[in-house]
Amino acid sequence: MANSKRDLVLTCARELFEREGFHATGVDRILDKAGVAKMTLYNNFGSKDQLIVEVLNQSSLLMMERIKQYALEASSDSYEQILAIFRALGEWYQDPEFCGCMFQAAVAEFPDHDSAPAQAALAHLKRLTAIFNELCQKAMLKDPEELSRKLALLASGASCVARQAKARTPADDALNIAEILLERASK
Repeated sequence: MANSKRDLVLTCARELFEREGFHATGVDRILDKAGVAKMTLYNNFGSKDQLIVEVLNQSSLLMMERIKQYALEASSDSYEQILAIFRALGEWYQDPEFCGCMFQAAVAEFPDHDSAPAQAALAHLKRLTAIFNELCQKAMLKDPEELSRKLALLASGASCVARQAKARTPADDALNIAEILLERASK
């Protein structure tokens, strides 16, 4: 039972954080939405910041699994899988539930780079970079580490712009730039 309450708090917190922001969402609002007592939050997470970290980590891991799955379903070719990730971004941006990138929001709301939420957001970028790195290596592209950092930065930047644009255009632009980067790395 405690585990389902923990999951419920995570789900409700994520929905509220995505829509309203981390600082604007109070603990009482999360508890009301989840229908649980304050002790449930503190027994499972210790603090609001630790809840935020858990939401970010869980969201990142889920997103990485979806990205990997999307890439695998799109093609068996690593080069094409990289491009498929950028196509997936375009679909995500068109989703009516898209509220922007919560990892960028965490960095903006927690400017202290050493804070636990900022570190969780950085861990997300590292996970994304690692996926690109693995695909770049499999595709035998030049300097896969540098290329993967550029691709992760490109994907992250597109997500930032997409929040403002509320359109697919940033993903299409990112896809075009990714194609140029991949073409240069394959020569």
